[in-house]
Amino acid sequence: MLALIMIGSFGLATLASPILETSLSNSLAFFTLGGLEVLIGLIAMCLMRNPSTNALSFMKFMPYLVLLIHFPASLLLLWISSVRHDGVSAFSLNYIFIYWLFMLLFVVISRLTYRIHQRRFQKALD
Repeated sequence: MLALIMIGSFGLATLASPILETSLSNSLAFFTLGGLEVLIGLIAMCLMRNPSTNALSFMKFMPYLVLLIHFPASLLLLWISSVRHDGVSAFSLNYIFIYWLFMLLFVVISRLTYRIHQRRFQKALD
């Protein structure tokens, strides 16, 4: 399960690549692969019954990973796209907001599942 959750977090990096393009047709493969990886990670987090301590610690670290790496990287890619194409294309702006929604969804689900499993461990210890 830890590997599937990590695939989901790395899928956010793959999903960020289309920000550099001006249309979806140029980067449909990155969108498909990254979206599939993020979906695998979300499903793995939702279906996890008894996570290992490694999976729990990674789920605790996940929001910080997104805020410290993926969010600044998406802003950097948007800036590179604007320099490369002499301005920000409408596709890049629309896509970056969709990408941010994917990041937000991934963070919210990881935090919720972490809290649920943390409560289970607290009840088991009591």
